[in-house]
Amino acid sequence: MFRKFASIAHSDKYGYTFDTDKWEYRSNPFLSQKFRMFETYGDRMTQHSHDWPVSEEFAIDYLFSLAAAMLDDEELAEKASHSFSGGVHKDTLKFAASLVFNPDKDKEWGKMRYFSMSLGKVTRDREKQHDLRYKQLNEYQDGTPKSILALVTDQHCDGLEMWFIADAVRNWCADNLKNGWMEMPAVQLKWFEGKQSDQYAMARLFRDAVEACQNAGEWLRMKRNATAGVENYRNALERKREREAQAEAHGEIATTESSAA
Repeated sequence: MFRKFASIAHSDKYGYTFDTDKWEYRSNPFLSQKFRMFETYGDRMTQHSHDWPVSEEFAIDYLFSLAAAMLDDEELAEKASHSFSGGVHKDTLKFAASLVFNPDKDKEWGKMRYFSMSLGKVTRDREKQHDLRYKQLNEYQDGTPKSILALVTDQHCDGLEMWFIADAVRNWCADNLKNGWMEMPAVQLKWFEGKQSDQYAMARLFRDAVEACQNAGEWLRMKRNATAGVENYRNALERKREREAQAEAHGEIATTESSAA
């Protein structure tokens, strides 16, 4: 699916696209390969350059602009909404939190532990050092939110996927760990530069932009549910009228036959 839509903040120079078929050999885009931008040179929405993945500087405006476009385009809302769900299963987070390196037991040769995030298993079997599904437990695994985030984040994730993973880790740690405080996802991922207050402000704005896109997708779902509810009600009334008309017709027939007898 391909959609072109205007930038809210930079309409004089750039345009945006949502392109589900776009792929290029470029790892870890800031948001997603599907979220792209191009140069207009002030010529409204006419594309005057190749397109490229939306960068950090334009990410927030892109997401708010996408949310606005989703509200006017149901097909876009349906397709784009799939990009705004994600996270990590609670069992995976619980397993990651349990991986705590013990220097008194895990450092000695022959007693080292190996773990597999994909299998959810940990063992001291030295043969696992040759199994690509396993990694050696080390001092960086300490059960903290930072450690958990590193364990559950795939190195091939794009930026938006990483944000949802960080958000899931933050929420789980706050609910399940005694010392589970973690920064907002965009701050934790060190996405924005400047003073700490500026980083927090940008992180909150990014969160609001993500929620705007989620709400646009939810708006479509609720609209469809409301439409289905109204149609069901109308159909029920129509069936009721048909039954009443049939009953009335049968009653008239019965009365006529009784009079004739």
